[in-house]
Amino acid sequence: MSSAFLVPVSVGPSMQIRGSLIPAGVLGRILSSSPDFGTLHAGLRVCSTWHRAFQTQPNILLDVARNVAGPALPQAVRFIRYPYPEKTPNDWASEDGGDEEDPEATEDDSEDGGDGPAKKKKQKAAGKSVAHKPMAFLESESIGQLSPAERVRLETNAETVAKLERIFSIRYKDRSSKTSKLTELESHRFARAMYRVMLYCELFYLPLNLDDIDAMEFNEPGVLEKIAKKRHAMLDEYPTSDLLEIRAVVEFLHGMISSVLDSESFERLQDICLATGPAVILEAYEKKNEDVFEEALEPEVMTSGEENELFGGFFSKPLEKIWEEREEMPPASALDAILDGGVQPQTDTCAQCGSVGTELWSEANWENRISVDLCALLPGKLNENEVEAEALVEQLMSPAGTTDVVVAEIYDMLTPQFTAWRKDESLCSACLDKLITAHLHLWLHERKVAGGWKATQNCWYGYNCKTQAHKASHAKEKNHLCTPIR
Repeated sequence: MSSAFLVPVSVGPSMQIRGSLIPAGVLGRILSSSPDFGTLHAGLRVCSTWHRAFQTQPNILLDVARNVAGPALPQAVRFIRYPYPEKTPNDWASEDGGDEEDPEATEDDSEDGGDGPAKKKKQKAAGKSVAHKPMAFLESESIGQLSPAERVRLETNAETVAKLERIFSIRYKDRSSKTSKLTELESHRFARAMYRVMLYCELFYLPLNLDDIDAMEFNEPGVLEKIAKKRHAMLDEYPTSDLLEIRAVVEFLHGMISSVLDSESFERLQDICLATGPAVILEAYEKKNEDVFEEALEPEVMTSGEENELFGGFFSKPLEKIWEEREEMPPASALDAILDGGVQPQTDTCAQCGSVGTELWSEANWENRISVDLCALLPGKLNENEVEAEALVEQLMSPAGTTDVVVAEIYDMLTPQFTAWRKDESLCSACLDKLITAHLHLWLHERKVAGGWKATQNCWYGYNCKTQAHKASHAKEKNHLCTPIR
């Protein structure tokens, strides 16, 4: 790069770069096209010329924010700026009196950095509740400047929403694609509703056990009804069309929760798990582990068989009341509010056995298979071989041990019986398990060798060897990740 490119120049309508006058507006448009704030900051470090162009055009940060969050930016910013009231087991925001919180939530970004004044937070006096009358940031308000902290949250939340949209697209629109196939309008509806659900959950989720809930009502009779009214009032802000989008997103999140919990637990816990918010639900779904919910909830909430009065009908109760008040009859299919033309039936068939099912697997959704289940797919007696079972678990726990990586690598080493199988085709669970079982021991062998393991002599009985299951010395001395020859 020429040293002339780095020479500072005075700010004006045009800036000189390599002997050419470049309008400041052109440089601003280039910076505004940054896909995220990291890219923008990298551009500003190039030279003082770019940084000065940024300083003269305060709209650049907002343009990049739109690139990050898309047209749902007002909902995304409302979520990160809403002044959440303090929440304790026996307290809820009072509806009257009290001081207002400082609504200022931005910093001076003239130098694109620095620590601005922190947003003031009210502290609770011991044994007393602090009344709140929050000045909420509304979706219709001017966004203004975004502080560095807000930018970080905006990008984190946008990543969560993008992952959820991809899962939604795979489930309801195109099972074979790893990327979202939603149209721009469908994507906007989905993201807008998801951010609103995030805000609702953040406001009305309280990590309480059942005793705490009883204590709330005992200390302040009618508090549960007050909370219900606040939930109703918040949702009642939105027009019916937007509420239908929210209902669609809630149904989608319920579906994700149902894939983590067993059917009995789901019926009892679907709303309390929903209240933890989309980010927690996504984490539980990706890990296929209900422990994620337990970490976000009071432990006994997951195990108690009692009805949770605080969270029952978390969304459904206020929505039903709103439908009644507005004399509306919502359509039977909730997802029609997001998808143009509704959910298209996916009649995919397994490419190998021809079976038709709602759960078929291809490159687009291998990652949704549970990695630990692969241990049970080791052929023969290998799963009883502690040496090899531990080696497999170690591989699966590594960053390169996710199910989608494992299956993709298995496709790259297909044995003659499976050479006609293609990774872009859909397989039923039985056929995918058949493919994995036939190759998992070979895959593990390659991974161990690549990690520095020196292969030992093959056991004649290979993975069917019975001795490997009860004799640790034999399991270590011989290689059983091989085909039996006896």
